[in-house]
Amino acid sequence: MREVEEKFYKEFPNLRGNRAVEAFLRKPEHQEMLKEFVDSPSQTRKEHLDHAFKVYYFGLRFTSYLNTSLYFQSVNYDKRMRRFAQHNALTLDQSVGDEDGTTFKDQLLNEGEILYMESPTSLKDCIEDERLLEAYFLLTDKQREVLDMAYLLELKDTEIAKRMNTSQQAVSKSRKKALKKLRCLLTNG
Repeated sequence: MREVEEKFYKEFPNLRGNRAVEAFLRKPEHQEMLKEFVDSPSQTRKEHLDHAFKVYYFGLRFTSYLNTSLYFQSVNYDKRMRRFAQHNALTLDQSVGDEDGTTFKDQLLNEGEILYMESPTSLKDCIEDERLLEAYFLLTDKQREVLDMAYLLELKDTEIAKRMNTSQQAVSKSRKKALKKLRCLLTNG
């Protein structure tokens, strides 16, 4: 096969050393076409060999284009994601401002440390103001229960009415009356 290539390169010396041509000639089907052309040159065989090379070369260029496009797309995607992450840093990921580069997240619980919080069962567990707590205890049991369900469990009046087996209007009236009583007790003492 080496002799066939040498004859080919004698006729086309400017193609010697061309990596695309050399890669093309490594394929057995292309070597066969080259051998036929060199053994009995004709315009048809030359055109056939030329067409096969054009198809092969187009495949090389297209593959190279895809590789380059994918590379630059991935680089640009990475840049966009980094820029987005910088502009939209989570509050916990922001620096505290010390020299160590400590973040708010670093100041939270250590790994393996678990924090258990009990869910409050009544608004009395959530109220810290003494006056408000005293006013809360001056409400009726029904009013306290309605406020607990409305503001602690975040239920709507219709849901509270179903739980208390009463009408939605009665729940709404009880809630408004309780809030008015709290307001009066806090403002008037």
